[in-house]
Amino acid sequence: MSRRTYIFVGPPGSAEIVMTIIEATLGGSVIREPGSDPYLRADPVAVYVSGHDFDDGDIDSPAGTPVPLHTAYPHLIDIRDTERDLQRQQATATWIFSAIKHDGRVKAVYIDDMQHVVETYDPHPGAAG
Repeated sequence: MSRRTYIFVGPPGSAEIVMTIIEATLGGSVIREPGSDPYLRADPVAVYVSGHDFDDGDIDSPAGTPVPLHTAYPHLIDIRDTERDLQRQQATATWIFSAIKHDGRVKAVYIDDMQHVVETYDPHPGAAG
């Protein structure tokens, strides 16, 4: 099984913003096909944007507090390297995460293989959610 590289994004309703950021970062357009999650191919990397089935507390922050994945981060960016080059996959995720931070409109949490939080970003840390 290959390692998964995820970026969870919120608030609810921010998927279009995220897709615009991904398009600007990787170049190209997100493909929207009926019955499929939106995705962008930047061969050999594919980036999918969707909802997810993870629950609040499925992973803890480095401080030990549960991350509210379901309620605060309802959108999932799934970065996959089709040649299974983990370094390239993680570099692409870091690049997208940096673009999200630079854009400043959405909050995000970058998670490696659902094992540990790599980094978090919240443009409004005092706000609820």
